[in-house]
Amino acid sequence: MSTLVDKIVQAIRDDIYSGSLTPGEPLKQVELANRYGVSPIPLREALQRLQVEGLVEYFAYRGAIVARTRKSEAADIADIRNALEILAFRIAMPSLDDDQLARLATLTAELESPQAADAAFFMVKIFDYYAVLLAKANRPLLLEMIQTNLKRAIRYYAEVVRQLEGAPMLGPSRHEYLEALRARDMARLETLVESRHAAYVKFIAEHFDD
Repeated sequence: MSTLVDKIVQAIRDDIYSGSLTPGEPLKQVELANRYGVSPIPLREALQRLQVEGLVEYFAYRGAIVARTRKSEAADIADIRNALEILAFRIAMPSLDDDQLARLATLTAELESPQAADAAFFMVKIFDYYAVLLAKANRPLLLEMIQTNLKRAIRYYAEVVRQLEGAPMLGPSRHEYLEALRARDMARLETLVESRHAAYVKFIAEHFDD
């Protein structure tokens, strides 16, 4: 069951993803308390949790701001995610069964749908995707590392989606990943993941600042 703090975290996170709260914007606790209809104590805890996720920065004498986007951070997050994703596919592939592939097919369709332009929707579905992928691999720490990386990655995903302005997402689609998984073709899958990663990193280099 979600706690009040969970709900505040989600509300602020959604506003950051949507651009309602912009990078560098001051997060004044009185204004936020009025905005979300909450008291200061759970709000402070929510902001601390968002700081751990990399969505909020704190400065002495200035307080909290929405974390600024940085090209170097986006590239680091993308590099780490690329390595973790390839590792997850390599570990999961030998034990994947038909039920997992069917569930991955459903999630793939959702991740490639127009709804996935909404970062909050994408976050839920991509968490589910890796949970299903690794369901039989018995690698809980790997899944936790992927989820931690994703929490930092999603705001950059949201910014990329905004800048693409309705254009197709970068690189190969997850439908191609699915076909490689069904064929148990790890070499093909790794090529696809690397290609998507390269397209994303190139976009970051061209459209983000430090």
